[in-house]
Amino acid sequence: MVQQNQDLDNKEDAAVEKSDASVTATNKQQIDDYSVPVKEEFILQSRASSLPPLRTAEVVLEKEDAKKKRPRDVRLSVDEKLCPMVIRGETCQYGAEKCRFSHDIKSFLANRPSDISQIDGGCPHYSLRGHCSYGVMCRLGSSHVNMATGENLKMNPPPDNPPLPVTNNLDRETMNLLRKKKYPFKTKRHNEGGKKNKKTATNGGSDASQSAPTSISPLPAKKKLIDFSNKVYIAPLTTVGNLPFRRIMKRFGADITCGEMALSTNILQGQPSEWALLKRHPDEDIFGVQLAAGFPDVFTRVSELLEAKIDVDFVDLNLGCPLDLVCNKGAGAKLMMRERNLKGTLEGITRSMSCPVTIKMRTGWDEKKPFAHDLVKRIQSWQFGGVNAIMIHGRSRLQRYSKQADWDYVGKVAANQDASIPRVPIIGNGDIFSYKDYEEKVLSNPNLVPCAMLGRGALIKPWLPTEIKEKRVWDISSSERLGMLKDFVKYGLEHWGSDQQGVNNCRRFLLEWLSFLYRYVPVGLLEAAGEQHLNHRPPEHMCGRNELETLMLSPHCSDWIHISEMLLGPVPDGFKFEPKHKAKGYATK
Repeated sequence: MVQQNQDLDNKEDAAVEKSDASVTATNKQQIDDYSVPVKEEFILQSRASSLPPLRTAEVVLEKEDAKKKRPRDVRLSVDEKLCPMVIRGETCQYGAEKCRFSHDIKSFLANRPSDISQIDGGCPHYSLRGHCSYGVMCRLGSSHVNMATGENLKMNPPPDNPPLPVTNNLDRETMNLLRKKKYPFKTKRHNEGGKKNKKTATNGGSDASQSAPTSISPLPAKKKLIDFSNKVYIAPLTTVGNLPFRRIMKRFGADITCGEMALSTNILQGQPSEWALLKRHPDEDIFGVQLAAGFPDVFTRVSELLEAKIDVDFVDLNLGCPLDLVCNKGAGAKLMMRERNLKGTLEGITRSMSCPVTIKMRTGWDEKKPFAHDLVKRIQSWQFGGVNAIMIHGRSRLQRYSKQADWDYVGKVAANQDASIPRVPIIGNGDIFSYKDYEEKVLSNPNLVPCAMLGRGALIKPWLPTEIKEKRVWDISSSERLGMLKDFVKYGLEHWGSDQQGVNNCRRFLLEWLSFLYRYVPVGLLEAAGEQHLNHRPPEHMCGRNELETLMLSPHCSDWIHISEMLLGPVPDGFKFEPKHKAKGYATK
């Protein structure tokens, strides 16, 4: 009996050992699949000693309460702001007593915070154009303000060859017409003229459109199409794909850029924040805007408006956004499932705009039931002139950005077209993080357009266009990366403004970008035959080849804030940051 119990115990121990071995093998396989192959000498067991102390234990990548509002900057009250007329040295029409802004320059100068000393070259507005409209409010005002009197100086003579202005701005007259729903659209709303239209629709409709002609003059059948072949295209990137970031990407060799996703209803309502997403820098020689909506009349009306008011080379339709807020309105990935609305949208936009249209979609709603191959074939059969290309992200809506992009299915979509009618060019998208990825995923498939469409890869490795064009791996130094961030800050102050609000905006967008940049592991830290892929996770604790590189590898918001202080000066007491785009695979513990 004792021998039987002993044999039973031995069997149980063997089973446990086998189970533990199986678990260990599974864990090892997960590590092999998702971890960056870093040399042992750069892997630490705890936080690097060279890093500054963490500001607070709560400031980490993942927040506990998903519904909690993200931290915001404290705004100046109206009476703390100086009157714009006084800043410009002009007489205020309301006078000091009736004006809602302060006229006391001496008091403002006495309490004015010191200039930001971390930015080389002083105020970018003054150095580029010879004048800064922010005057004493400028956080680099010592470049152009007489601090004794508050006088805002102008450079004399002005600088030679000042830069061209940013275009696609919303003029005040159009904004007022849109807000009052008086803009003379030619396109009717879907229910215009019916009993339900006694009240103005909420999609930016106008009473003036009822008396305006309802037909749209046909545009030329042949439109100037964009040649995406052998080019690097920076995909639309919400929040982080802003204008200063796109300027950085152009500097690193990107050929084509596109603005962030803009909600068509907000554009039709004249919201300045949404129109800001359409702005175009002169460096962006091939530029498009991306629109999201759920209904043909909204798409058609906004395309009619943009055709008259802005200058773009193409318009991209968003059929890929996975956010509930967008999909619940029939837009984004949900529009893939509404063929009638999609067909009406393409019909309206192609006859409303002189530029071509592109479509960005996913494989489908569920990875187990992809249907993009059938949808693309139907779009091809509609034969609308001006459909320039279709971009396929190799993930479903429910996948969002998890797992690997399915490039085999992307190839299936490209091959599944009717050979008897003109083909629609197909561009693949997803997980391109090196020239090798581009070669294996895109160039190896003759059915795909040889275009490097970059999304998150460009956020983590902004120099990726250079790597692809030069067919090499770039072991970029930490000092070069810091120089890139300094340029971003200059571009940011030029774009968002050099007053305190502009500095706050620039810092917030810089921190959002840093929440991606830290995921890059320098080539010199990798094993000899190792390489980093987009969905690989780096070790939680690492050190670099110098203190700056170690700081840039940190996954903590506290360290990103420290980097921002190196570029934009100290943050106010109690400052907190929480990234808008959070990846669970990169969460700190």
